[in-house]
Amino acid sequence: MLGWRKRGKTGQNLVEYAIVIAVVASAMYAMSTYVFRSVQSTQQMIQREFSRQ
Repeated sequence: MLGWRKRGKTGQNLVEYAIVIAVVASAMYAMSTYVFRSVQSTQQMIQREFSRQ
């Protein structure tokens, strides 16, 4: 009986890790749009600075 509990706990840990990874991946995907816009804005600002000279 003790071995069964340990095995169930391991499965539970794997599910919890999978949920955490899914949440982190979703957050990173959602943030990618904002990061892309920020990088694009910075590139445009640099381009404008070089075109003035």
